[in-house]
Amino acid sequence: MDRQQAGTALREKRTSLGLSLEDVARATLLRKSVLESLEAGGPPEPNGFFKSYARRYAGYLGLNGDEVVASFAGSSATVAVDSDAAAAQPAKLGRSVAVVPAYRKKRSLVSTVLIVVVALAAAVVLLSREWPATVVVPGGSTGPSSTPSVPSDTVSPSVPATPSIPDTTPVLPTQGAITLGFAPTTQRAWLEITVDGSVVFSGILLPGDSTQATGNYVVVDFGNAMYTRVTANGVDQGVASPDKTVMTLEYGSPAHTP
Repeated sequence: MDRQQAGTALREKRTSLGLSLEDVARATLLRKSVLESLEAGGPPEPNGFFKSYARRYAGYLGLNGDEVVASFAGSSATVAVDSDAAAAQPAKLGRSVAVVPAYRKKRSLVSTVLIVVVALAAAVVLLSREWPATVVVPGGSTGPSSTPSVPSDTVSPSVPATPSIPDTTPVLPTQGAITLGFAPTTQRAWLEITVDGSVVFSGILLPGDSTQATGNYVVVDFGNAMYTRVTANGVDQGVASPDKTVMTLEYGSPAHTP
């Protein structure tokens, strides 16, 4: 028996049982288009998926699944009917009875190579950059702006030296206590505030929360600097950093610490 005869045997058996393609599709979880292809004889060289569909369809109708698959594969075989199954109405198959292997689309080799090359290039660029661990705002700076400065040996020439602060920012006092306020803008922020050598705050602030600290020398570790607004002696200093998330800032001078 060839594949055309096998498809005909499936169709005739289905119609003899009074079943429509929709009935079989619901019971076997096979698409109607797959059933139609099986009854039409299938492709000249059926793959493993198609053979599994043929075996499931034949078993549901009460035919010998192995013989039907052999016919579709081109082997000479006779389709036999299970007499007990033919006498009874086909039972519905549940999802746990038969599992259809999932089709996995193979990734193009060219696209895979391109992804690897881009990833390696990005890693080289990131590893070549030098990231300063601490940005210091000196309390004794003078002039129209108190832009933070970073030692030249810690910053790559291609990397902006420090976060920018508007020229309207007042100069922080060089002596005496300074009162700093901290408040998240649109995202939560983690802070650890050390005043004159003692940690006075360590935790998370949500938008709408705020905290402050007063001392001669204040060190602040920011967990979300670009979303944390700072005030000094009641004057708005803007966000701690426009482009960095984790950083450390120092306010005042340790030389004035009691």
